[in-house]
Amino acid sequence: MKKTTLPWLMMIAFFAVSCGPIFEGGGGGGLWDLLQGSRSLEGTWYVNGDRSKRAEIVSTGDGLQARNERGQTSRLEVNRDGTVRALDWEGGLRAEVRRDRIEWPNNVTWTRDAR
Repeated sequence: MKKTTLPWLMMIAFFAVSCGPIFEGGGGGGLWDLLQGSRSLEGTWYVNGDRSKRAEIVSTGDGLQARNERGQTSRLEVNRDGTVRALDWEGGLRAEVRRDRIEWPNNVTWTRDAR
């Protein structure tokens, strides 16, 4: 019985390391840590890098909430494929997360850094 335990433990350790919560997000957008994904999105963002157009993502009791530069809010869903979806905007507006950028399909990009 002991001879079969070691191989199983080795396989479990291998999968724990190799299949960890890191994945390639958004078609080459870089490594994105799934477990920290929601937390890493929280904070201040700038619309197209413009310091005067602040957006924000905050954690609420129901999950994440995004607020755009006009003060409109939406519940935010984080997906395993490196995308987020603003459930209350445009019928579920989906954006790609690329490290310090959120690229929305309406030609708007939220960045961490402002000009």
